[in-house]
Amino acid sequence: MKPREKEFCRLMTVYADPIRAAREAGYKEPERAWSELSAQEEIVGEIRRRCENIRSIFESTAVCGLYRLAYGGVNDALTFINREIILKEDLKELDLRNVSEIKKTDKGIEVKFCDRIKAIDKLQELLGSSGGQGNGAGLLDAILLSAEALGHHGSDDDAV
Repeated sequence: MKPREKEFCRLMTVYADPIRAAREAGYKEPERAWSELSAQEEIVGEIRRRCENIRSIFESTAVCGLYRLAYGGVNDALTFINREIILKEDLKELDLRNVSEIKKTDKGIEVKFCDRIKAIDKLQELLGSSGGQGNGAGLLDAILLSAEALGHHGSDDDAV
């Protein structure tokens, strides 16, 4: 596959717009290029492979995000509501992912957290375990896939 064709495949996974991808990959006649490129099995296969990889990464990221919602701590949220003055820099440092709503009322600050039970239910649904009877291997696999996708390569020292 030529470099420009590889770039076209990459851009297709970014934009999902074949004309724009062909134009930005450097084809002078993007409509014609798209027509010709889409007829090549190698090009279609590369786009399909890239899309499957992206889907796998998004699925693993979603599972890890749900895990954090289900089992994450609330310490930073408590720190947030107990501070008298909150600076922008403070907000960057606090992990408030488990917070679904913050409201200032006449009685003070009201904080609503994400529903942990719903997050656990969704995790079970995504990982295919029923009623908590799974052995947890699906979650571990999803977390390891996510770490792999993000570029973490464990060593023998990294015990699970």
